[in-house]
Amino acid sequence: MPFARILRSSALMGGAQAVTLVMAFLRSKLIAVLIGPSGIGLMGVFNAFNANLATVAGWGLGTSAVRTVAGSAEGDRARKVAAVRHFGRRLAWAGFFGVLLLVLPVGYLTFKSQDYALELLIAGVAVPCVIATGMWTALLQAGGHIGSMARTQMASSVIGLLVGLPFIYFFGSIGIALSILLAAMATGFVTWRAAAKLSPVSSAEPTPGDLRELIHLGIALQIGATLGAISTYLVRVLILRSHGDDLAAGLADAGFYQAAFAITGSLPGVIFSATSSDFYPRVAAAKDEDEARLITEKQIQASLLLATPILMGLLTMGPLAVRLLYAKGFEPAVPLLDWFVWAIFCFLMGWPLGFWLTARGSKRTVAVFQSLSYFLMVALGLLLIPFYGVKGAAAGYLGCGVIHTGILLVFTRRLSGHWVSFRTFFWFGVVAMTLGLSRWAVSFAEGLYWGAIPTALAAAACAFIYFKVIAKAKAEEASA
Repeated sequence: MPFARILRSSALMGGAQAVTLVMAFLRSKLIAVLIGPSGIGLMGVFNAFNANLATVAGWGLGTSAVRTVAGSAEGDRARKVAAVRHFGRRLAWAGFFGVLLLVLPVGYLTFKSQDYALELLIAGVAVPCVIATGMWTALLQAGGHIGSMARTQMASSVIGLLVGLPFIYFFGSIGIALSILLAAMATGFVTWRAAAKLSPVSSAEPTPGDLRELIHLGIALQIGATLGAISTYLVRVLILRSHGDDLAAGLADAGFYQAAFAITGSLPGVIFSATSSDFYPRVAAAKDEDEARLITEKQIQASLLLATPILMGLLTMGPLAVRLLYAKGFEPAVPLLDWFVWAIFCFLMGWPLGFWLTARGSKRTVAVFQSLSYFLMVALGLLLIPFYGVKGAAAGYLGCGVIHTGILLVFTRRLSGHWVSFRTFFWFGVVAMTLGLSRWAVSFAEGLYWGAIPTALAAAACAFIYFKVIAKAKAEEASA
């Protein structure tokens, strides 16, 4: 898989993710201004509840469908697609009934009351939309329709924001829940339209074997996904409870955590969206482990190239980012940014390796690895949050990122028989040193804007490399 192609697909999906990111931060900005940190904390809890339930009820279909369809023979593909649609409909209904069953007990567990039960229910109705959207997106992804995925993502994010903003303005916490529901419905509708056009329903009927394949692969994915969903939610509950019975203070800390996590997690998401779009189905369809390893290493290098200016800006201009994206009173989120940025940096290597493991590894290996990673997240939270509060949660996330990547390096060595190449480790080390030195240098300067200098230099260097690679690829295509 040519390095230039990876860069182009990363840039394409990254542009779509950037639009989605802007829409998400506009919604967060309004909530921060109108309601404050507690509103951001509520949004984080609602989103975590939805993500957890969608993950559990979704049975890993967004991943297993891509692996099943992309890796199938051409003559079997229509039947595999029919199996994905059949299974996805039933999972969406399971998600809906799961919301009805869990909203009251989860509401009490989280808030020690039913004060926000209605909001949790409204936001939770988005779960079946999320599951169905994952199914349709997987069909587009497996078919290689990256451009359609990007356009769908941009259109749905804009529609969801425009429809949801008035409700936030007029209805407060109820409006936050309604905005989450409407955004999910808009995304589901636009994705369904794209999938109906590019991956239409056929007369093929799924066989019991096709469904068993999805179910069995889903079991391996589901173990780790369920633990991940629980661990993510438990970390937020631990933050809420870190002030004892003072729910308002706990919600504020949860808001600061969510603000820092959203900034550091969403901005590099511009890069990581390519990992789950063009890269993953190609690794699943690779003819052998050597080809899969080569594709994965190129993806790591492309991610480093595209993410370095973003991470540089976050490390050196964190206070400015918090001030612009949120509101006055969110200053406690600033110290959390460094922890999250370095965790995301570790995931620049870890996440492509994780997709390789999921695409090529055995079901047992996938389940064991994911279980270890998410158990670690909860263990570090339990260890650090009681002593350090919300800063402990951020430090635990960094620790999880470091150990997560280390475990993946060992797993992929066992899977392929080779370590990651020296070239990839060299790139990784150079970027880490550049980020660390820039952060150290800016710490001696006063003011919010000095970080613009190393950020601009990093962006210029990465842009030069990017355009040089693309130009070389075009020249080779022209001469071929």
